[in-house]
Amino acid sequence: MSQDIFIGVDGGGTKSKVRIEDKDGNVLGQAVGGPANIRISVDNAWRSIYSTIDQILSPLNISLNDSAYRFHACFGLAGCEVTDAYHAFVKANNPFTTLDLISDAHAACVGAHQGKDGAIIIVGTGVVGYQALSDINSRVGGWGFPHDDEGGGAWLGLEASRLTFQWLDQRAEKSPLVEDVYAFFNHNLEQFITWANRADSREYARLAPLVINHSQQEEIVAVRLMKKAATAVNRIAHGLEKLRDKELAKLPCCLTGGIGPFIEPWLNEELRETLVPRKAGASAGAILFIREKVKCD
Repeated sequence: MSQDIFIGVDGGGTKSKVRIEDKDGNVLGQAVGGPANIRISVDNAWRSIYSTIDQILSPLNISLNDSAYRFHACFGLAGCEVTDAYHAFVKANNPFTTLDLISDAHAACVGAHQGKDGAIIIVGTGVVGYQALSDINSRVGGWGFPHDDEGGGAWLGLEASRLTFQWLDQRAEKSPLVEDVYAFFNHNLEQFITWANRADSREYARLAPLVINHSQQEEIVAVRLMKKAATAVNRIAHGLEKLRDKELAKLPCCLTGGIGPFIEPWLNEELRETLVPRKAGASAGAILFIREKVKCD
């Protein structure tokens, strides 16, 4: 008799996280792999996911093609809002008995509140708000970089790059931040220009730690960027609030993502009062989602 295995994936613009459990909820393994944003590349997303799953299954002598197992998977991936990318991903041949594709924000919300009503704001490479309320889900932001995702890691890197170029040709003030950005490119203007014209969100996000580090040293230019990022996140929260009834304005909210902890001190008091610790991550949320579906089926 085939054994059931449940796989949850949290895939974003910078990395993907995979969690695998047996039918009883025992964790068989967790691993981190490459980016899995389907808006950027469906093929790369599949490669990252398969490679990361293999990191867990190989030591257990289990293969996705092993007929002794039924694999039930839910992938919570960035980029699901792009319809063509969504359909291209789900049409690909795969070895899963059950496969559901939802957004990374949806998976994160399920995990954070264990399937209960609540909201989440993810501040990572990009920024997105998501809430679940009485089986009605809604989202704000997260429409992609550079046209949206204000306040995320990629946006911070882009803004830091913009200020650096403006300093180099005397349009902006000199600061420790822009000096460090230029040093990141070995003080080579040609290298900096070439990179800036080819960089995607993941590349720009590599500069975000420079902004964060300088803001923690109270460097005024970096602090200004962090405050601007926090204002963008406040607007995400306000947008979510406007999508629900007034009596539910204080829905519990989890702030997650790699940039989240560094943005939190700059958020307005109204949002900070609603923040609660998440109960589980997005990969665990994806497993909870697919378990519920398989149980219903």
